[in-house]
Amino acid sequence: MSRCWLSGLRLLLGSLVVVTASTSAAFAACTAPAQSGMALCFPSVNSTVLFPATIEMGVNSGGVPLTHMSVYDGNVRVDDFNYVSERLIDYGMGNGFHRITVNVWDANGKLYQAKTSFTITGFGRIGPCTSRGGAITLCTPSQGSYAPEDSLGITANFAADVMSWSISIDGKPSISSVIFGATASGPLDLVTGAAAGNHAMFVSAVDSKGVTSTVTRKFSTFYHYNCGPKSNTCSPGIVITQPTDISEGSAGDEAASFRLQAEVVGNPKPITKMIVYMDGMKKQQSTGPGIAADLGGTPGSHFIVVSAWDTTGDMYETYGNVNLQ
Repeated sequence: MSRCWLSGLRLLLGSLVVVTASTSAAFAACTAPAQSGMALCFPSVNSTVLFPATIEMGVNSGGVPLTHMSVYDGNVRVDDFNYVSERLIDYGMGNGFHRITVNVWDANGKLYQAKTSFTITGFGRIGPCTSRGGAITLCTPSQGSYAPEDSLGITANFAADVMSWSISIDGKPSISSVIFGATASGPLDLVTGAAAGNHAMFVSAVDSKGVTSTVTRKFSTFYHYNCGPKSNTCSPGIVITQPTDISEGSAGDEAASFRLQAEVVGNPKPITKMIVYMDGMKKQQSTGPGIAADLGGTPGSHFIVVSAWDTTGDMYETYGNVNLQ
């Protein structure tokens, strides 16, 4: 359940050497066509999924080895591999609408192609922060927004005559142009952390004339379950215990109706409320610290969010995508 924020990184799972009609992608949700060709099973057409997007495919090459794979977002090639995978987890596609084309070639040079379009929402990047005038343009976090405690994205843009800038959170210095080691003017795009709770961000910039400009932004962060890669220490958060294949980094393949179970772990204060959402609609509520919900929907792509609150009002959250059959 751990989550990393990795800009531009694509993770490929389950490399394929040969994919035929009888041995297609290992995931039941994406069966290769009966005839020669390729199917894209996730995300489904015109669906909305949470960041990061998982692309699942099945190819029937008639037993001919598959050798090469490329992915286009619009007319821009975003992936190119000298091997083929049935599942691609893409951290490089940020929030917004995407129209992708997946190309796969076999050893004889035959092309298999499939297309789909979908929208990504959640905590993905929204692209460069464009200046809206003034010394400071602070795009994220937006006023009143919330983010994972370990993945707070800060995007800003500083005017051409800005000589230095600094950012503090709750009165404590967080980052500056000196520490960041970057040119003071222009765009800023970074990820930091802030303990779960309510926060105030203060951004200050000084231009070439010595004039200081400031921007203040209030936001909150939630407890987000994450385990250290070199230790057994895990931060407080929510764990989905059933189904076991749903995670923030990979879509789960589920039946049209299934039961979801989740629980809060490591919470410093008692839990007072938990809610399960599917596609933005509340499906179940409990007093916690555990919850079960019977979920279902039309075949295709859906997203799930599980939220909780403790006696201090602090929030806990986890989320993931599912492909219903």
